[in-house]
Amino acid sequence: MTVLRFPPGFAWGTATSPHQVEGDNDASDWSDWENEPGRILDGSRAGRACAWWEGRAEQDLADAARRGQTAHRLGVEWSRLEPEPGRFDDAAFTRYARLLDAMRELGLDAMVTLHHFTLPRWAAHAGGWRSATLGDRLACFAAECARRFGGRVRWWATINEPSVLALMAYAGRAWPPGLGRFDVALRALGHLVRAHGAAYEAIHRVLPRADVGIVLNAPRFDPARPRSVRDRAVAGAQDWVFTGAVVRALARQRSLDFLGVNYYGRYAVRFDVRAPAMLFGRHVQAPTVRTEANDWGQIWPSGLTEQLVRLSRLRVPLYVTENGVLDAVDALRPRFVVDHVAAVHRAIERGADVRGYFHWSLLDNFEWAEGYRARFGLVAVDHATQRRTPRASAATYEAICRDGAVDA
Repeated sequence: MTVLRFPPGFAWGTATSPHQVEGDNDASDWSDWENEPGRILDGSRAGRACAWWEGRAEQDLADAARRGQTAHRLGVEWSRLEPEPGRFDDAAFTRYARLLDAMRELGLDAMVTLHHFTLPRWAAHAGGWRSATLGDRLACFAAECARRFGGRVRWWATINEPSVLALMAYAGRAWPPGLGRFDVALRALGHLVRAHGAAYEAIHRVLPRADVGIVLNAPRFDPARPRSVRDRAVAGAQDWVFTGAVVRALARQRSLDFLGVNYYGRYAVRFDVRAPAMLFGRHVQAPTVRTEANDWGQIWPSGLTEQLVRLSRLRVPLYVTENGVLDAVDALRPRFVVDHVAAVHRAIERGADVRGYFHWSLLDNFEWAEGYRARFGLVAVDHATQRRTPRASAATYEAICRDGAVDA
């Protein structure tokens, strides 16, 4: 038996996002989107979600701490905190401050994401990320959060998965505003990257010693037929637009104290002249993890190792900020957790400065266009009763967190 031990102080946690777990919010572009018939596959709305805004957050996080976790990645909902441009909601800030204080008492270091896909309604009506000026508004919001939350936050993540947002909301039609325009998506992606830089500077003006980064989704894109020049070309093009160009822009900005890396799987890319919206590359991997609205790719742990080693060239600390699998019956997840944690260790052995792992997700939650059909939680949630039931994978991950090691 080979036991892979992680460095002292390695952060073990789970991740959530505000709209997906909090519930009872009707001030964002997503709350409007859900009210349009046919937008959500199972016909649901976020509704109460996991009832975190009602007070269940503290209970769920206390359970996470009891299970050996030492950190948690959560978000703050921009539309709650700034319901109108320049007007901040004191009560909402107080609620988040209490939650962050509770996390500190539980021994959970907080990674706070400022923008996790949702926009305030006023920002969406002003053009969303089509507007070059929205980055200035995000920077003001970031500065206010830094002033109000201060030392309660260990790590600040400005934006979650800018490439995914540009793809799903601007190039695609599954997320608001659902434009279906690749050219607009590229413009939005540029605005998101520049907004990160503005937020980075804004936080540092308030908290000079803050750790500020961004979270990128970094799937593996491989040619379906390695000897095919066309397959290699389109796989490289997809990787460049989705990951490479963003990484290059961030390196030029010098706006990273750390990088969050989200990884779900691998895509096998085949050239297809009928797929111009995907840069003429169709995803043909089998098996794969997908629904009608989304494809998370093929389970491929070695891809996580390779992406972490690749991104280590930025010479900043890395955190795996999301890694999980859609699996309602928990048939895949226990093995998935072990294999991917081992893949992180292999990246460390190869020189990558990886300092933490956050599993997606702590709880079953509202999974965007899939609604409540897509189950990612270590803990199952009955959203009608709010009953929690830990899955077998929760015990698997608990053992890893407590030991700071995984049996390879």
